[in-house]
Amino acid sequence: MAKNVKINGVTYSDVPSVEIPLATGSGSAEFFDTSDATLDSGGKMLSGNTAYADGVKYEGTIASKSASDLTASGATVTVPAGYYGSQATKSVASGSATAPASISGTSATLTTGNNTLTLSKTVSVTPVVSAGYVASATAANSNVSLTATVTTKAAATITPGTSAQTIAAGTYLTGAQTIAGDANLVASNIKSGTSIFGVAGSLTLVSVSQDSTTKVLTVS
Repeated sequence: MAKNVKINGVTYSDVPSVEIPLATGSGSAEFFDTSDATLDSGGKMLSGNTAYADGVKYEGTIASKSASDLTASGATVTVPAGYYGSQATKSVASGSATAPASISGTSATLTTGNNTLTLSKTVSVTPVVSAGYVASATAANSNVSLTATVTTKAAATITPGTSAQTIAAGTYLTGAQTIAGDANLVASNIKSGTSIFGVAGSLTLVSVSQDSTTKVLTVS
């Protein structure tokens, strides 16, 4: 921001900076008006950088981060605060489910003369599930059926339409979900007074009318 400065009784308008000769040696010191700066903390600059604002020197405190700083624990990926100069990704392991070993001997029949006795027993089975996610599927053998409950969604492209499209909560995405864009979605292609996906239209339509008596066409 430029200021009005008075030197030796003379006023100079809109002065952005002032140079004053050094007391010794050659050269001069230059002073700038920084009172209109918006910087108010080191949290607005990367670590290792400094800047002055309204006469105060600030040192940057924002740490630079990369993909190596991301950590994954089960379904959670932790992203530390900081500046990422490029896209950072972290893979989450996929799990699997297998059926337990074959179950046999759940019942036995004993026959004595005209009497038949059937003996039954209850068998508890624990499936083997590896670490990670298990997709919705059924693992079964002749005696037991196991169903995993995590729904997955493969890579897909979602094209906007007249109604909202959602991905159900709890869905594990196994591929990238791409929201389609269109270069024609610009203000000049949208009628004035209409907004599509936040883009306000500026296109003005031409109105043509005809006088019923003179048959003269009027374009407005």
